Amino acid sequence: MAISRSNLPQAHDNRYPIRLALIIAATLFTGCGGGSGSSGAQAPSSSSDGLLRKVASDAEFVSQFRAAYTRPVSADTSKSGNMQPVAAEAGGATDSKSGYSTTYTLEADVDEFDVLKYDGDHLYIAPTLQARCCFISQGTLSANDASFAPPSPDQSGGIRILSTNTANASAAEVSTIPLAPGEYVQGLYISGKQLISIGSSQYYGPYGSKWLGIANWLQQNLSIKIYDTTTITKPELKWDIGIEGGMVDSRRIGDTLYIISRHSPYFDNIYYYPSNQNEADANAQRLAAIQPQDLIPRLTINGESKPLFTPQSCLLSRDDQAQDYAYPVYTSITAISLSSPNTAESVCFNEESTGIYVSQEALYLSQYRYSGKSEGTRIHKFKLNAGKPDYRGSADIAGQLWGPGQADFRMSERGGLLRVVTTVFTNDSQDSRDHQLSILQEASTSKTLELVGSLPNAQRPKEIGKDNEALYGVRFLGDRAYFVTFEQIDPLYVIDLSNPADPYIAGELEIPGVSDFLHPVSNELLLGLGRGGPSQQHIKLSLFNISDISKPQELNNVLLGVDGGWNYSEAQYNRHAFTYLANDTGPDRLAVPVQSSYQKPDSSYSNENRLYLLEISAKTMPATASVDLVGSIIASPAPNDMWYAGQNRSVLDGDAVYFLSGDAVWAALWGDSAVQSGPY
Repeated sequence: MAISRSNLPQAHDNRYPIRLALIIAATLFTGCGGGSGSSGAQAPSSSSDGLLRKVASDAEFVSQFRAAYTRPVSADTSKSGNMQPVAAEAGGATDSKSGYSTTYTLEADVDEFDVLKYDGDHLYIAPTLQARCCFISQGTLSANDASFAPPSPDQSGGIRILSTNTANASAAEVSTIPLAPGEYVQGLYISGKQLISIGSSQYYGPYGSKWLGIANWLQQNLSIKIYDTTTITKPELKWDIGIEGGMVDSRRIGDTLYIISRHSPYFDNIYYYPSNQNEADANAQRLAAIQPQDLIPRLTINGESKPLFTPQSCLLSRDDQAQDYAYPVYTSITAISLSSPNTAESVCFNEESTGIYVSQEALYLSQYRYSGKSEGTRIHKFKLNAGKPDYRGSADIAGQLWGPGQADFRMSERGGLLRVVTTVFTNDSQDSRDHQLSILQEASTSKTLELVGSLPNAQRPKEIGKDNEALYGVRFLGDRAYFVTFEQIDPLYVIDLSNPADPYIAGELEIPGVSDFLHPVSNELLLGLGRGGPSQQHIKLSLFNISDISKPQELNNVLLGVDGGWNYSEAQYNRHAFTYLANDTGPDRLAVPVQSSYQKPDSSYSNENRLYLLEISAKTMPATASVDLVGSIIASPAPNDMWYAGQNRSVLDGDAVYFLSGDAVWAALWGDSAVQSGPY
């Protein structure tokens, strides 16, 4: 089935905005912006019955979809609800009892899929997505390029399984799981003797605003494969699961795998953005006879196919005036039991999601929203129980949540309270952005998330960050939050959250550089990873003493990378590239990959990938603790296209260190990293 280019979305349209009701209150996202002197946040907007409601019937399900294509898109309408691109991309998961590191995750016991997994005996490696032209920024494509399809990544090597010998830091390949043509693995999970691969029919990467348009999500498919690894030399495929739709994200909690996907139903000869009444009328005629089965994606398990959800298990989105939106995209949350995948259940709603945050208790979907000159974030909460997630409520809050970096650090749930920090752009040249903390909880009588506390506010008007400072590293830890803002210097703010109704800035510290990523070493020590040194060209690790939250102190810092070169660490923006192993009897150990580009004496340029090994010494004595560089492993000889290898991960197991760069693994012992083996 071919799609006519003339019928595809225009380049400036990031999402389809037609609504049954076009009225969005101008005050929806006001009250905490406006530059310096902001007095605090307005309470989140929400309908008494929630911003999502259940579909009443099959007929309503169909009519909502049809309505999205049967009204012309006006110039003003096309800006309403506009989504912005999400850039690629933290208690870390460390199996300290077993003495080896595992995938670093935002929340303990909430696993995240990644390209490298380790179970103490075997490394499981998803092949690098070797596409080289797919990092498309906003506005790159012309109006006629809306049918853009990403080039096929090369994953011909398949999923590799390597056994490890930690006594001498060596490895050996024991098996490879081949991939079918067009099967692109996004990441892996391991659960006991199960290996789970998450794949898709198209490359899942940072495509910019074009990837949020309808046409770019058409005719996609997800693949979840569950292998029995009891016989590690011959993994056996037990469950082959397919879902129609595009990949949004995934998490695993215990035996349950959660898949968040997006589906755009496909039709021949549809004007995806009808620009006039004639096109809208043509769409109405084309869609006159559609039925629910024409719209609902399919779930296929070991060859048996069924609808992913029913119309009555879907929710319709609306604004605070209880007026429904019509939008031809379905976001689904599917809960799959790894022991009995046939019992999979899904819930859906008729809009997209630009990000997720998952605690052990709940899953939160968030959406960037734009109305007039106001920006905001809509949040939906789903309680995680056995089976289908349960919708519990929504709220609209001011400002942007999802921006560059690991933005899900900006959300945290504790004791049923959701803590969120957003950024409001003010259009004030003297102070272009304000940062706003909001604390939300479920209302007792409605499907809403109500405001418990905020900062700044009328009683505590001091801003988070100085004029024009952007928000970088964020970490919620217990009853505290740590925020790093930056323009010329790096202020570290400590927020006391012990009274949710009255949060306040307890202390702050100003130092050169900036931290993109924050890791808790202990209740008294905090580690920051970001940029520093001359012209901010090095990767900087700073250790902070936070035992007195009113007076945080930097104890010391280490600069990583090549002097005079340009240095970058994937760990700045992807927590899975950061490895940390706590030690009860000695220094904690950590590993940070750094890619460096530098000019050699003969004026030629060279690139290198290096894994830096560091220790946290005297962590029980915060006044004298330090972070210290103890060695490094270099990926040498470098694989082809080294600079763009696309994945850098590491595993610490006892004294053995394994460094994945691209598709190859190098290894060394902690105390003797200059003697390394590989590539494996």
